[in-house]
Amino acid sequence: MNLRKLDDEHYPAFSTGQAAELLGVEQPFLRSLDNAGVVSPQRSSGGHRRYSRHQLGLAGRLRELFDEGHTLASAQRILHLETELDQARQEIAKLKQDLAQWQEANGSG
Repeated sequence: MNLRKLDDEHYPAFSTGQAAELLGVEQPFLRSLDNAGVVSPQRSSGGHRRYSRHQLGLAGRLRELFDEGHTLASAQRILHLETELDQARQEIAKLKQDLAQWQEANGSG
């Protein structure tokens, strides 16, 4: 057994039933996200949906947005913008770190 897979947020470890239970939603909700192409789980050899922790996070956030009254289209857009913002923040943090290291190496700062 490869325990490193448990640390991989993209490893498809959860069945539809398990995913629904963890999120507190009904299984048809998850199937509807798959049918809409919003959250597309991998399939087991038997054809069953298998969700990763990352996909559960997306589905959970979509559920929150739906509960706030957003449509599927607006929820997808919000999710996309949140992802872009998170990536931009990570890039800024990396650039700040690189700048600090450069300043330290060059005696400025």
